[in-house]
Amino acid sequence: MLIDGFNGVYPALVSPKDDAGHFSEERTVALIDHLYKADVHGLYLCGNTGEGYLLSLDARKRLTEVAVEASKGRGRVVVHVGAPAETDAVDLAKHAKQVGADGVSSLPPYVQGYAFEEHEAFYTQIAYAADLPTFVYYIPGITKVEFTLEQMNRLLSIEGAEGLKFTNMNFYLMESILRANPGSHIFNGSDEAFLAGITTGAGAGIGTYYNLLPEAFLGIYHAFGQGDLEAARAHQATANLLIHTCQKFRQNAAVHAILKLQGVDCGDPIRPARPLDKDGMEGLRRALEDAGLAEALKIDQ
Repeated sequence: MLIDGFNGVYPALVSPKDDAGHFSEERTVALIDHLYKADVHGLYLCGNTGEGYLLSLDARKRLTEVAVEASKGRGRVVVHVGAPAETDAVDLAKHAKQVGADGVSSLPPYVQGYAFEEHEAFYTQIAYAADLPTFVYYIPGITKVEFTLEQMNRLLSIEGAEGLKFTNMNFYLMESILRANPGSHIFNGSDEAFLAGITTGAGAGIGTYYNLLPEAFLGIYHAFGQGDLEAARAHQATANLLIHTCQKFRQNAAVHAILKLQGVDCGDPIRPARPLDKDGMEGLRRALEDAGLAEALKIDQ
């Protein structure tokens, strides 16, 4: 379902692999079809959930091509183009434009310590190369890179910078960014606080668990839009129960395992992450059943 702008629910797409661990076009199309049948509004590719930094550049490009083609007339595609080397990020940004993506995003450089001026120059190059709406990715819990409000304002003043993916619990900062940058767009990035994010002013959400239970996040989004906070809270509680259950296991392994249980096999996570073994799979299934989530997840019995 296409909507104006970048509003709505955007799964941070898992990057499907075949049984040998290589990118699988067939499984990617199957996952994308599964998500659009649930009426998500678009896709976010090659971020942390999609293991973008662990994929080859060729695999990232092919995944982008497949996702853009599969999304035509169905939703928007935002491509995470971040890479340790700026030259690779620029290459990916140009490719995203060439194949018809709708926007690009990138983590700030964080493999080594960088000055703010270097981050600013990096995003300037990405936005120029892509010539598409560009979204800064703020997730200091992973990158250990924090920006002040003044620095955020400078990044959002870059030509082409339309907003950011905000994965942080400082909603005061989110509100301050929106107040200082009217017209900027924010994707909320904390699955467990999607309702809080859109209440603060985020226009959309990007998240890992959207792959598994898009109905809960769509429920939050639509209930909030209709002013039904009670229903929105109920959907958020269901989403959080899923998150809490998966975090008893290794999250990346659990997400891939649940997709298999749903009949949407996306292969295993990329090493050094390991899949759940037989005991782990059985334990996860029992935990989901005990939490009352198996039916909502449509897990094959």
